[in-house]
Amino acid sequence: MNKLLSRAIPIFIVTVIVAIACVHELPVAPKTTTGGTTGTTGTTGSTGGTGTTTCDTTTFNYSTVINPMIQTYCVACHGATTAASSGASIDLSTYAKLLPYVTNGSFWAGINHTAGISAMPKGGAQLSTCQLTQVSKWIAAGAKNDTATVIVVVPPVSSCDTTKFLFSTTIAPLLQTNCITCHSAGNANNGGIDFTVFANVQAYALNGRLLGSIQHLTGYSAMPKGMAQLSACNITQFAKWIAAGAKNDTSTVVAPPVPPTPPPTTVPTSNCSPDTVYFQNTIGPLINSTCAMAGCHDATTKASGVNLSAYANIVKYVSAGNAAGSTLYTITKSGSMPRGSVPKYTAAQLTQLQTWINQGAKNNFCTSCDTTSSYKTAIAPLITTNCIGCHSSASAAASGGGIDLSTYATIQVYALNGRLMGSVNHAAGYSAMPKNVAQLPACQIAQIQKWVTAGAPNN
Repeated sequence: MNKLLSRAIPIFIVTVIVAIACVHELPVAPKTTTGGTTGTTGTTGSTGGTGTTTCDTTTFNYSTVINPMIQTYCVACHGATTAASSGASIDLSTYAKLLPYVTNGSFWAGINHTAGISAMPKGGAQLSTCQLTQVSKWIAAGAKNDTATVIVVVPPVSSCDTTKFLFSTTIAPLLQTNCITCHSAGNANNGGIDFTVFANVQAYALNGRLLGSIQHLTGYSAMPKGMAQLSACNITQFAKWIAAGAKNDTSTVVAPPVPPTPPPTTVPTSNCSPDTVYFQNTIGPLINSTCAMAGCHDATTKASGVNLSAYANIVKYVSAGNAAGSTLYTITKSGSMPRGSVPKYTAAQLTQLQTWINQGAKNNFCTSCDTTSSYKTAIAPLITTNCIGCHSSASAAASGGGIDLSTYATIQVYALNGRLMGSVNHAAGYSAMPKNVAQLPACQIAQIQKWVTAGAPNN
């Protein structure tokens, strides 16, 4: 009996060890342990000894820290022979095979347990805070391979200069490291954005979308996707490069850059009378933003057979010289119109409509351009006349895409994240505003741009 037991016990132990080794579960992150039966470092037990696992986040490299970590926690599934069967065909067994997943952010997203990404190591505890810090610092330093088998040579990381830098020496490398893996021609995940062409980079820089994404602003896709936000210094470099015109200093331009349209170099003489209300400057935009809207009195819907989409249609409901006898004035004065969530006309707007009708309801306009105007004297009136019908606190959800421009605070948000200028400039990727009518005059766009550039102050 004793002989049978003596033979059976080793067989049982070997069987258990093999069974444990075959379980598809990666080892958990190392912990600091104490205690040991023999009193030697790293041995656990009930009494004696102290074992510790140190974690250096200041002096380490790929060969001594990162690669052993990959081999311990990843290669069981993501190895050369296991990737196809248990690692979703992702092979991380060598530096060259690991690097693409580091570059596109999926490696960091997995071990950082980013929402929407498969958490790694699979079935095991998340890596320790120290180990995550080591990986993060290694990636931030360029994810370099310090061994003799360097596949990709990454220039050493230099100090971050926000005063003297060029597209070729600073911005282009940042794009190459953080963006080009996804945003290149032919990539199914590029979202239609190819940053291998400078003209495309410049377009998204000038319309505000590039900066909005890397700043992780509301309404933009946070970039780089699945990775930590760029450093404050790098974001400052992008912002300063864009503010300086997003220029390409090299001669390797794939497509010629498209410079932004500058504001008028000469300011036209104003011929606007303070005693006159002009249709094209005031009344037309007001009616367009409050009445000639989709689902109401636009050229398509024509609610109740009424089309107010152009001057010729509007004057059908006006008795020139007689506001009191004009349907358009009386129905708005009574509050019957505008309907729904669109704000009723204010006393000032009713006075403007009344004055315009009593002055002959002419299809008139005037030219005036004062780009020194403040938020209160120029920007707020522009927003009120051209936007507030759809973008008020009451109407934003129904007809304004959830965008509320009824207060300075809400207007400032869209001014600073680039979406206001993108829309009034009719830039690619933005909803052209005002909706369904001609673009704002160049002078008014220049007024808004100058105000935004100044930081969108409440002046």
